[in-house]
Amino acid sequence: MADYEHGTMNVSEQSRTFGSFIGLSIWAGGLTILTVLLLTLIFAAHVGWMVAIIVTTIVGILMGLALGRSAGWYATVIGFAAISFFSAVIASLIGSLL
Repeated sequence: MADYEHGTMNVSEQSRTFGSFIGLSIWAGGLTILTVLLLTLIFAAHVGWMVAIIVTTIVGILMGLALGRSAGWYATVIGFAAISFFSAVIASLIGSLL
């Protein structure tokens, strides 16, 4: 058997992989929370879609500040808000035509 001493193994790769996994989990969890919040405000609380998008965006920015996220988080939250806004406008236009 090889001469092994506890605590001497290089674990830098495992540590970096675990850090990436935790970061991805925080992103996925945060985006899931924001999606559930948006849908809950619109369909369960009967808040207007514009107010729901604004509230969700503010909560997303506050989450980013609380969790110490990078600029990519804020770009994603604002990008999803823009996509939601334009999707809601198009849905409203189509609904008014029917």
